[in-house]
Amino acid sequence: MSLAKRYLVSVQLLQKTLEINTQSMEQLRSILFKDVQTIRISDTFEKPDMATDLMEHNLEKLNLLRQRGSESFASREADLKKFLM
Repeated sequence: MSLAKRYLVSVQLLQKTLEINTQSMEQLRSILFKDVQTIRISDTFEKPDMATDLMEHNLEKLNLLRQRGSESFASREADLKKFLM
């Protein structure tokens, strides 16, 4: 197997691991700390054109994702301020 192919397989494995880990941590948090109020700032971008991976290099797409992240935060900012006061 070439070095480039092994690198790509490693990146794909890391990406799947991080995705599973994020989902697992959210489930674990909801089970162990169900009485602790939390605010999750993480909208799901389900449009196929928003799909990306760890190797993404399209700056326009990355900038759009950053903007969507800012919008996600902005939609919960008031709740977050109340939560922290």
